[in-house]
Amino acid sequence: MTDPQIAGAIILGGSYGSLAVARSFGRQGIRVSYFSAVRSVAQYCRYVTHHVPWQGPGDLKALDALFAAADRLGMNGWLLLPSGDAEVQFVARNFDALSERFVLVTQDWAALEPLNNKAQLYRLADTLGIDYPRVHVDEVVDRPASEIRFPVVIKPSSTEKSNPLTKAKAWKAESAAEYVEKYALATQYMGKGGFVVQELIPGDGESQFSYAGLWNHGVEVCGLTARRSRQFPAEFGTSPFVETSEQPRVLAEAQALLKAVHYHGLVEVEFKLDARDDRLKLLDVNTRIWAWIGLGAAAGLDFPVLAAAVATATLPTDVKASYGASWVRAVPNALSLLQSLQRTGNLGYAAGRSLSPFAGPAIFAFDDPVPALLELPIQVMRRL
Repeated sequence: MTDPQIAGAIILGGSYGSLAVARSFGRQGIRVSYFSAVRSVAQYCRYVTHHVPWQGPGDLKALDALFAAADRLGMNGWLLLPSGDAEVQFVARNFDALSERFVLVTQDWAALEPLNNKAQLYRLADTLGIDYPRVHVDEVVDRPASEIRFPVVIKPSSTEKSNPLTKAKAWKAESAAEYVEKYALATQYMGKGGFVVQELIPGDGESQFSYAGLWNHGVEVCGLTARRSRQFPAEFGTSPFVETSEQPRVLAEAQALLKAVHYHGLVEVEFKLDARDDRLKLLDVNTRIWAWIGLGAAAGLDFPVLAAAVATATLPTDVKASYGASWVRAVPNALSLLQSLQRTGNLGYAAGRSLSPFAGPAIFAFDDPVPALLELPIQVMRRL
């Protein structure tokens, strides 16, 4: 394993991905500080040396609070990693000020916005010949329903605002009447042009794929492809079971996209395979820590430690993934199995593999058992 030569790492926000990152650094003897506005399993990781309650990037004094904590706890010069969309924007918009105090392995907002803004992302995909679900931009509510292929989803172009649409991530409209109603609400929350209307690609986990990688100023350092084999809730949920899987088309399209923007940092690119035309459709790009980042270590790519090595120019020259590993969050995976049974009468795709004792657990670790013990109480407390 490479020695990234950093004194410590600061993780901003997040939850399950942040827990995996803290463990990666801690097992290398690197100190970890976790900043969060809400209670999370990550703060109870044995490798987190400081948990700093932080009001989050939306707070007007967020930057000052971060600097004050760094001064108080001796964290100047540490690696700084954002673990949520809002945290990414906070770091990117304050890139110059933060780079004077911390080690960064990301880009400023001018470079990241084309990947984080849906409308800009799909325009970029057009220029590269990368397919994506048909998008109706700035539709008027009296557009004939015959010109829209239902069902559609309404997605926020960005997640800077906090409202019912950004929290839900997407709204589904099955009919013209439902579309008109939800379009009006989206306009109220996001403003004209603040969201996109997009066709819904059929299929569940068997058709969901991702590329995860680390890039160094437009050059891929390492990467792998995976199938997000299960999803809960079924339509717009997260993936509780992910398997590394060699997918040459996913790899090629993700690499083309990231090379075009001269990408730098950690990234996950999401696709869905449309069985109607056998084409991959680009869905999202996550320019942050993603939930299943811990799968990388099982596949030979310890992404957080490798990112620190990139930031300090200590990266080994030959880093490759091995395939066959999997990652599972037990509780939502069980719920997804029940949901599949209710919807289709069977347990759905990859049910047996998701229950295999060889699937790497997202929360439990023998050297760090407390987060797994506290996961359910934390979820209950947050909902209450």
